[in-house]
Amino acid sequence: MVARVYGFCSVVHTPPTPEATQALLESIGPIRNTHYGGFYDFTADLSSRDTAYTNESLEPHTDNTYFTEPAGLQALHMLSHTDGSGGESSLVDGFKAAQILRETDPEAYRILSTTGVYAHASGNEGISIQPAAPAPTLSHDKYVDRLTQVRWNNADRAGVAAQIGEEMEAWYRAAAKWDAILSDLNNQYWFQLKPGTLLSVPISADPKFDQLVEHEGKTYRTIREGKAYILVPPKARTEIDPKAAAKDSESQTVFYNPIQQFNRDLSVLAIRAFGRDLCERRRVRYEGSKEKRVEKRNVRKEKKGKNAGDHAKVVDKVNEAAAEERRAAADKGTLKRAREADEDDDESPVKLRKSTDGEKLAIESEVEHSVDPVPEDMQVDEVNGDGATAPSKTTVEPRTTAETAPASGSNALAEVNGSVKGSKPPFRILDALSATGLRALRYAQEVPFATAITANDMSRDAVRSIALNVKHNGLESTITAHTSNALAHMYSVAFPPSDSHGPDHVSHRYDVIDLDPYGTAAPFIDAALHALNDGGLLCVTCTDSAVFASCGYPEKTFALYGGLPTKGPHSHEGGLRLILNSIATSAARHGLAIEPLLSLSIDFYIRVFVRVRKSPADVKFLAGKTMIAYNCDAGCGSWTTQLLGRNHQAQSKTKSDTVNWKHGAAQAPSTDRHCEHCGYKTHVAGPMWAGPLHNAQFIEKMLEDVQTADHEVYATHARIEGMLDTALDEIYAPTFVPEKPSFTSSSNPDVLISKSIPEQVDNIPFFFIPSALSKVLHCVAPSEAAIKGALRHMGYRATRSHCKPGSVKTEAPWSVVWEVMREWVRQKSPLKEGSLREGMPGWRIMQAARVIEEGVADPIGADGADCAAAAAADAATAAADMNGTAAAPPASGPTPKLMKVVFDEALGRDKPRKKRLVRYQQNPRENWGPMARAK
Repeated sequence: MVARVYGFCSVVHTPPTPEATQALLESIGPIRNTHYGGFYDFTADLSSRDTAYTNESLEPHTDNTYFTEPAGLQALHMLSHTDGSGGESSLVDGFKAAQILRETDPEAYRILSTTGVYAHASGNEGISIQPAAPAPTLSHDKYVDRLTQVRWNNADRAGVAAQIGEEMEAWYRAAAKWDAILSDLNNQYWFQLKPGTLLSVPISADPKFDQLVEHEGKTYRTIREGKAYILVPPKARTEIDPKAAAKDSESQTVFYNPIQQFNRDLSVLAIRAFGRDLCERRRVRYEGSKEKRVEKRNVRKEKKGKNAGDHAKVVDKVNEAAAEERRAAADKGTLKRAREADEDDDESPVKLRKSTDGEKLAIESEVEHSVDPVPEDMQVDEVNGDGATAPSKTTVEPRTTAETAPASGSNALAEVNGSVKGSKPPFRILDALSATGLRALRYAQEVPFATAITANDMSRDAVRSIALNVKHNGLESTITAHTSNALAHMYSVAFPPSDSHGPDHVSHRYDVIDLDPYGTAAPFIDAALHALNDGGLLCVTCTDSAVFASCGYPEKTFALYGGLPTKGPHSHEGGLRLILNSIATSAARHGLAIEPLLSLSIDFYIRVFVRVRKSPADVKFLAGKTMIAYNCDAGCGSWTTQLLGRNHQAQSKTKSDTVNWKHGAAQAPSTDRHCEHCGYKTHVAGPMWAGPLHNAQFIEKMLEDVQTADHEVYATHARIEGMLDTALDEIYAPTFVPEKPSFTSSSNPDVLISKSIPEQVDNIPFFFIPSALSKVLHCVAPSEAAIKGALRHMGYRATRSHCKPGSVKTEAPWSVVWEVMREWVRQKSPLKEGSLREGMPGWRIMQAARVIEEGVADPIGADGADCAAAAAADAATAAADMNGTAAAPPASGPTPKLMKVVFDEALGRDKPRKKRLVRYQQNPRENWGPMARAK
């Protein structure tokens, strides 16, 4: 099928033996026997009369033109080759050559399509073969006028079925043009067969899936992902098989792991959603500045016209005074000189110049000056080094207006604002650790507004691979392959040398920087923040989950991320917050505030998308959005959070609507060093990010894109949709900073992503898993729906987490959660006698269980929102005490022990969707995980 579609194909790793070749061909179809037999096995034989046996280079031709029905498929396989030069082969696309002939000379194409040609084979002793009838060079399907076959072999050609004379001459003229097209080197592909490989295509060929490409003596196989193609060695591993012997595969010189396709698909969709917002904001900002420039220009024109009128009056007065002097001179007999003065005035305009004292006007009449007078208000002021305006020069210089400004300056401004008519606004992307360049290739192909992409890697071999892939995809005009240390490159972009070329006001920073290292991204964060434009997107991947999501190396975690990890089922969500806090603190040192748009724990790595803005005011909220957690990791698994700072609004002393904030230290500690539920010791985790993990509008924009995306391009679309939908459910009461009315009136709200409230704190930082709680109590695990139904019945919000299946996120305090579990034991799953012993975490928790005496009605009557309101008031009181503010009076409501707990599974089940979502994908195959880096 591949050969039928593309004309040529290659089969690699075929053992160089006749038996293996025969087995391969028979798996495709039956082998046709001819006078050569089933195989045409030959070596150079100068004594043979057949030119195929000689060392001569053959012209482009097709075989078997002397057969009535030539062979449909031919296979060439080099079994052996002695050391030395030569042995090259060439291929010509006959159908493409026919298309060229048809476009350049339709008459020649018609002649070769209608005139039959005889052929014969007589190279071997005692053999002479001819077809039953002559056949044209170009054969067609007569019903649809489609070219079906090309027959051309000058060495085997016999007579031409044409009358001698003009008809014969016309055929030879057409044949000469046809032969010239075939002989054109631009239409030929030269290569050298190797034992084990049956044909391939050049790197300049259009990229196709699973294509064999020959370039500079090396053979590559194409891998397609999205709309991009990369070249890898034919035996490159795309999965891990621990049982596979090393000799069965080539060394991994190119890194490609299909598990990361989800990461790359997600990144493309995220950058597209972010980019539309950024481009729209730039457009509105440019349009606003353009209106201001037009308004200023009109003001200058009006002022110029007014000043021109005043200037004309002054000139009239001067001329009138001069005429009066001439009349007086005429009265004294100097009429001749006055007449000469009149002639001079006609040739030289009057020029006004300020005197040194700036008060009197001097009149000057010079023939060599031809500059029109410029009003005083139109003078160009110079600026001193300290920024102060310097006094105007004495002589009025002509001013260059906006209409006559040099093109170079306007082009530089247009580059920054994207105002060049018919061009796209600049949108620059950096793939800082590019490896094969696959991410850069996909961004260039799938992000329509990307104007310049840099694929950087410090390995020269990797950059050569990137350049090769860029060339194969035809993206040389968009992607630049760069060899440099990622840190050095980003710092050089942020702080270019003073002697660098180009205007200083043109920024070469990036709008999107993608950090996808093999391991941690911590060393690259600071440089990336410097190299990012204001309002840019930072995409970060960290694959060292053994560090940020495990307590095995706490010293390493603190060194890389500035905090200690969390132990327990929620460790990956704790790792997310550690990484975000590392980015936030690094950004805050430079007056930059971060806004997480999407933060996901995926497989063995973490991926975050963070918008970075220059906002020292928002940085002040960071301490109040940073927390530590007291984790009962050895006991019941509960936790308590402690914010490091407090942010509270202060009463404004003015009548304006401006909100004043005060920032201070939070009161500590928020809990005892022993767990209040089980009595076990708690351990510290953090500092870590306490703000929201996602932006709801950003996720909604991505969901809109993934639902309409091409499923062949985004192969992981089902999982992306499921994970985004789950992440959207995590967001508790999303709030945004309202856009300015002047901005929304001139913008497209469908693409905007509003800014999250900078002081917002996530009230549900972690999740719990009911099966882990049942393990503490030694009871049968309740279903997820039962726990969520009980919490929702009590008025609490309960949803799932994207991190792990079976997880529950709720704003209910741990006292309520444990009361629900105690009621589960009492109502649904009584404990076996002796399952809990004194000293166990579950034993102390169960000591607080409510006791219902036999024959006495259950006193529990509090229900629904009353319970939640009371618990929320208690939590608010505790938070107020911790922050040092005045505590509200205690709410009148039930305590957890008096709450009515109903395990309503129907209420706990989420509403059915129109289609099933893949929220937690099972590994599609064995050994689904990270691979070794390229060497």
